[in-house]
Amino acid sequence: MELALGTRLRDLRKERNLSQRDLAERANLSPNAISLIERGEISPSVATLQRLAGALSVRMSYFFDDVDETHIVYSRAGRRPQIASKDVTIEGLGAKLTGQEIEAFFVTLAPGADTCTTWVVHAGHEFVCCLAGSLEYVVGETAYRLEPGEYLMFEANLPHCWRNAAGQESRFILVLHSPGGPRDPAQGHFTDHPSVAHLG
Repeated sequence: MELALGTRLRDLRKERNLSQRDLAERANLSPNAISLIERGEISPSVATLQRLAGALSVRMSYFFDDVDETHIVYSRAGRRPQIASKDVTIEGLGAKLTGQEIEAFFVTLAPGADTCTTWVVHAGHEFVCCLAGSLEYVVGETAYRLEPGEYLMFEANLPHCWRNAAGQESRFILVLHSPGGPRDPAQGHFTDHPSVAHLG
């Protein structure tokens, strides 16, 4: 289900008493981009989402999910909140656990999708497991090519990015760990998709 991301972004921005220009400066985006996202005329990328979530101090999942905190999250295929753009589809795999310190996502990359124009750095740890196709994850100066069933786990304060250089779709599970709070991971990965933190 595609959610009214723009409406949630606008409501949260107003709740924080921020103008579009204020938010744009905090998230390192253009005021025009904020306006287009709020009007639903463009879908933010994962990187944009994370920038917006960080600038507004929320998990990315905020933009996708209003569920109260719980002790168990059960996620069924086809019924998960998601954000889709030209090259990336992000599905939330569960948020709102009491005391939650991880955010999990099911990510699908189109052939040629590439986030390596901007490095991501955040607190905590990151886990990625390739499910289908292949995925290249660059951490520091090393590129790791993941095939189905292979995973990578690393300290997320190392600069990193991902890309799908293959000719077929790539699907993977991404888990971001944020010790002591929700803000750190939300400031990196989904800078092009406002609020993936609450997609969970």
